[in-house]
Amino acid sequence: MIKNVAVFNDLSGFGKCSLTAAIPVISVLGSTPHPIATEVLTGQGGYPVFYSRDLTDMLPEYIKAWKANNASFEAIYSGYLTGVKQIEYVFEFIQEFKKKDTFILIDPIMGDNGKVYRIFSNELLNQMRELTREAHLITPNLTEACLLAGVDYNEIVTIKDSTELIERVKNIGHNIRNTAKVKQDVIITGIKHKQEDRAFIYNVAITEQGCEYYRSHLFERSFSGTGDLFASAMCGLKLAGHSTIEGMNIASDFLYHSIADTMNSNTLGNDGVEFETHLTELLRGVGKDERRNK
Repeated sequence: MIKNVAVFNDLSGFGKCSLTAAIPVISVLGSTPHPIATEVLTGQGGYPVFYSRDLTDMLPEYIKAWKANNASFEAIYSGYLTGVKQIEYVFEFIQEFKKKDTFILIDPIMGDNGKVYRIFSNELLNQMRELTREAHLITPNLTEACLLAGVDYNEIVTIKDSTELIERVKNIGHNIRNTAKVKQDVIITGIKHKQEDRAFIYNVAITEQGCEYYRSHLFERSFSGTGDLFASAMCGLKLAGHSTIEGMNIASDFLYHSIADTMNSNTLGNDGVEFETHLTELLRGVGKDERRNK
């Protein structure tokens, strides 16, 4: 049976992020994404010029119309939300459509690289904390994980020993999942660390079964949409029956190979990752253990 996924996220015309990342990734993994646009942008916010329109007022109409049409979902996945009011609507959506076995994934988008996005406020942080407690899986980057746990980001990124760094990140993940209202897994992404003349990036999964990490080479350039691609892959992989740790490894390999190919082109960071030719890797789990601990 093909599973239905309600996906809250923005729609950016350029940048290969948000819904334009979620729709192909979830689809190729065998589920049907049903988009709920939170904002429409000509291009993601990293472009020097972009126009956007907030769609907060439309969200209750989604709920009303989908309820009237007897919509049903095996998963609810929330990404970019423009503010506190949208978080309230996601709560309402979960209350209306959640069933006994509905899988909930929250990607708590608030900032990156130690900086918060334009949507951020203390009220939004408090509401996002409450929203993440409803989720079976959350996928914060390190900045967002520190915000959720009330930890100083600069204190973490200045740790020089990799073993200590991973241990501290694991503790952050445990602190977050221990406040959840359901059995929750946490994947903290985008943890950068330099060792002598080498630079790595880690994803760390904290689950009831234990903690594992994926490590790969840190590329010189960053690209739009990598967090959206990862979270979307995790949603599809979980619905396809993979464990959180299996999914992390497959999704991380998919991103690694996609970014590696993009580095060989003239693609600008704002334009996003050339992931399209690597979508079949999500189905095969290609290279699952190939680069994790090099």
